[in-house]
Amino acid sequence: LITVAPRPAAEPIPLNAHPGQEFNYLLEGTLRVVVSGHEVVLKPGDSIYFDSAHSHGMKAVGDTPARFLAIIL
Repeated sequence: LITVAPRPAAEPIPLNAHPGQEFNYLLEGTLRVVVSGHEVVLKPGDSIYFDSAHSHGMKAVGDTPARFLAIIL
């Protein structure tokens, strides 16, 4: 269970990469996710699945934290 605190809108999204596949299911808040330069915005109930060897990062959108379930295989 991951909680991402809000950050200033102008602040860049920190990126990372690691071996495996990743599944994220958003529980609360709004989350901006970038994978290999492609950006999506998740709302509660949304999910994303991607190869985590690709450069990726996330940032809470708005003034509230985003909470999501992360499963890395």
